[in-house]
Parts: sequence; structure tokens; C-alpha cells
Amino acid sequence: MMYKVFSILSTLVLVYTILCFLRILITWIPTISYSRFSRFLSRICDPYLNIFRRIRWLQLGAFDFSAALGLCILGVISSLLQGFSGRGVITFGIVCQMIVNLTWSVITSLISFLILILLIRLILLIVKGENPYYQSPILTQIDSSLAPLVNNISKTFTAGKRISYKSALIISIIALIIFTVIGSILITYLCKILGSLPF
Repeated sequence: MMYKVFSILSTLVLVYTILCFLRILITWIPTISYSRFSRFLSRICDPYLNIFRRIRWLQLGAFDFSAALGLCILGVISSLLQGFSGRGVITFGIVCQMIVNLTWSVITSLISFLILILLIRLILLIVKGENPYYQSPILTQIDSSLAPLVNNISKTFTAGKRISYKSALIISIIALIIFTVIGSILITYLCKILGSLPF
């Protein structure tokens, strides 16, 4: 009986996740964003999405990760409910294992997105160089958003020495990749320990 309840709840959360995703996509298209369907989605999804828009550290200059985090949390909840529906026995250890595993998945998704942005910026920097005449307003905005994070990461490995922006990008990309790999190994061992708990 309980597995059916969890399965239904998981499906409802998944449907709501899709509606929130549509709401986010529609806000990027001005011609559709004032339609009746858009207003309907706004009434349903905005109360939930606005919770994350209030968290300031999710906004890194021009980049706003609040909607992504909101969608990831819905995905985590749906996966947890789906996991509960597929297991005969639910223990505290299994619940902790699933929460840790899914939380790490959210974190690695955000880090992977950040690494992708850093890689694209590094490639553009290598191709076009650091000549200010080639700098576009979009790149300037991206750089102003990324610079504080890139500088903080690179300072950790350069003992505070001044280095070029290109070198700081390379160091940041390598550091984030290493962090993700080491974190994944540690999380795998932690999940095995939690999954083997008898209670």
C-alpha cells in the first residue's frame, strides 16, 4: 500500500517539476510570458520558486542559480519518493544514504555547470586574447560575475600571488574537477556505510 502512495507522490512532484521548468523557460520568451497559460503557471510555480530567489548567495553576478536549485530539490524529492516506492523496507540508514547521494548530485550538477562556463570563458580568452578592444559587454559582465570566485580559488593555490586571469581560470577549473572527483569517492564510501546500517 505504502509503495503506491510513494509512487503517486513521486509522480505528482515530477509533474510539478515539469511545470516549474516550463515556467522558467516561458520567462525567457517575452511574447509568451504574458499569455493566459503563463499566468496560470505563475500562480502555481512562483510561490515555490520565489523561496529560492530570496537567497542572495545563489546569485553570482549575472548568473542566477536559484531556479536551478529549486528544480534540483524537486528532483531530489521525486527521486527519494520513487526510491521509497521501490524498496520493501525503509531504514534510517537508507534514507540518509539517498539524501546524501541526491544532495551530492545537486552539488556536482551546479559545479559541472560552473566548470563549463569557466571552460568556455577560457577558450574565448585563448582565442581572442586579453585585448580590451575584443571585449564585449556580455564578456565583461561574465568576467565581473566570475572574477571573485576565480580569484578566491586561485589564491588558495598561489599563496596570494598575482597571476593572469587566464592562469586563474585554469587553476579554478582544475581545482573544481579535483574537488568533484575526491568528493565523489568520499560520498561513495559514505553511502556504502549508511546503506549498511542495521536501523
